[in-house]
Amino acid sequence: MKVIDEIRKWMDHNRFFVIGILGSTLIFIIAVGCTPTTQSPVDPAVMVTAPELELEYLTWHKQQEIILARFDLARADLEAQKKAWNEVQQAIVTLASGGIADLPGFMQLIFGLGGAGAIADNIRKRGLIAGLKRNK
Repeated sequence: MKVIDEIRKWMDHNRFFVIGILGSTLIFIIAVGCTPTTQSPVDPAVMVTAPELELEYLTWHKQQEIILARFDLARADLEAQKKAWNEVQQAIVTLASGGIADLPGFMQLIFGLGGAGAIADNIRKRGLIAGLKRNK
């Protein structure tokens, strides 16, 4: 008890010194120990500081650039496929009709392929009928 009484007397005698030490310690703890944090936009369960937030932003931004590049590549691939398909269609029409892709050329293609299909169908049917007659 005597030690505690002596400490109280010393603190009472040096009251402002003790308050200054405690106050400066408190200010130091607040200044150093209380770094501002916020919820991470990427993972809301995590609290991040300003440098961590900047790093998350840069990472996210680079990922978005990569995704945009993938979309551009996919779009270019689709355009190349469409161009190739249009060239194939034009070549088929040109070979079948002997000209450019227009209505008369399209009609010639339809009638030509339809006629070829009808001939092939008649040959198949004749073969079936002949086979049925032989099996009787």
